[in-house]
Amino acid sequence: MTMLPRFKLMAATLAVAALATACGGSDGGPALAGDTSGDVVARYIGTWESDCYSDSGASAKLRADFTKTSPTSFTGNVIAYGYLGTSCSGPVVKDKKVLTNMSMNHDGTKDIAGVTADKFSGASDQGNGKVLLYAAGDVLQIGDPDAAKDGEGYPEAFLDSKYTVKRK
Repeated sequence: MTMLPRFKLMAATLAVAALATACGGSDGGPALAGDTSGDVVARYIGTWESDCYSDSGASAKLRADFTKTSPTSFTGNVIAYGYLGTSCSGPVVKDKKVLTNMSMNHDGTKDIAGVTADKFSGASDQGNGKVLLYAAGDVLQIGDPDAAKDGEGYPEAFLDSKYTVKRK
């Protein structure tokens, strides 16, 4: 089964973005229960999963797992899972390691779309990158890698809401 180009892009963006979270000033949602540190990275730590994405008789979803390494950084992996049919059910017929051994660091904040998002940069086995993240409760918005970039190379818009991921 072939992953759709847009899904591949979303998965890669999520992986780079999610692993790039750290300390800063995002006004996003609460940290995970049990993490009372107040570190900005706390709100991104844990497991995130996309809704089922279907097209041309196949479907896929993305899973990201992030672990805090300091008040300003985290590590993790992002994996895309492919299924036969359009409902992301049944056995996984393909899994793709989108981003592995990610290591992300907080670079500050940026006002975008009426919120203050966190800027991150980092590296994975698949390469280096910059991303915007904004967590509101159990929903994570990701900067659109296809959008225009600011002078520092960060996106000027978020991905369409159908590409957001939710806390698992």
